[in-house]
Amino acid sequence: MYKHLLVPVDESELSVANVGEAVKLARSFAVPARVTFFHATADYGASVEGSRARAQMRDRRPPLFTEGTTMRVPELTPSEYSERVIGSSRALLAKACAAAAAAGVGYDTHSVISDQPAEAIVQAGRDCGCDLIVMASHGSTGLRALLSPSVAAKVMRQAGMPVLVTRSEGTDTQVEASRAIALIQDEHRSLAAAIYGMRRRLSQAIDGSAGLDREFFGRLVSYLQNFPERRHHVKEEESLHRLLREHGDQGRDVMHQLEAQHLEEYRLADALHTAWLACGEGAVGADPGLAALQQAVEALAAHVWQHMALEEESLLPLAKQVLDRADWREVAETFEGHRDPGFGEWSDEDFRSYFTRVANEAQLPQAPLVR
Repeated sequence: MYKHLLVPVDESELSVANVGEAVKLARSFAVPARVTFFHATADYGASVEGSRARAQMRDRRPPLFTEGTTMRVPELTPSEYSERVIGSSRALLAKACAAAAAAGVGYDTHSVISDQPAEAIVQAGRDCGCDLIVMASHGSTGLRALLSPSVAAKVMRQAGMPVLVTRSEGTDTQVEASRAIALIQDEHRSLAAAIYGMRRRLSQAIDGSAGLDREFFGRLVSYLQNFPERRHHVKEEESLHRLLREHGDQGRDVMHQLEAQHLEEYRLADALHTAWLACGEGAVGADPGLAALQQAVEALAAHVWQHMALEEESLLPLAKQVLDRADWREVAETFEGHRDPGFGEWSDEDFRSYFTRVANEAQLPQAPLVR
């Protein structure tokens, strides 16, 4: 029986799936194992990967009305690179923590700056006192090379402890479905991470350790109010649900229930917004506004957990049986933003950037970033 799992994470779909497998494994033991999620950030100056990542993370968004013009997009400066990449690292870890918290599994995080990902994973396993490394394996470049086949092979040779490879791109017979489902689960974890951050801030205000930071809390409220209604649920209904209905009546009752839950979630998010508006800056202790805000948060949280469980445990397994490869490619493209359903003013990238910002302030456990 293993007691402490190290789970490397990156921004790939395989990593999202691996986090889920690791959490299930940790929970399966008679005494659930603890999980430490690990991320290595490419060194800006010391590695080819860091230079490549910096080039890939240029701000590509053009100004309005540039049609017919040629525009040079500058690379990020070292400070801009650090802010964005380290911020993205924290967001990745926050989402992984949310998956563990939702399953009742103990968790922590560890992150380093390193140009040697395999060695960094092995060292993290030792430093954190882990007895099993759980990772995926895929081929890619840039920051995604963290979990490449050569890295996985190196880790297995050097670890000095058991290594479990849960997923490999080359052996997945339903790679299109796996990719689409991972994208959906990743968005679920973004929502969960925002809720856990909100709960943590509320807990601090109620126990008197810190007054309510109303501005920060409002950013979390805005994310939870806007992202599901404008993007996430719209994409589910316009792609996954539509395609399933085109294949017949299977899942009809579940989809009807999920879509009713979407409407209830919008109502609960509006109630949360109202409670936030009524709560004063710096509210602390037994403030009635805090009590009402806590009630609104818990009502939304309970609803979201129920909704996610129904979708992930009932609808997605059914969809894997019914949808074909072309269907899953369409679902994945929709969730990646390539097929924008056309609702709302914010793009998927806007919401991802906004989530990164709020996740960095959500106070989920974050180990110091070390070199």
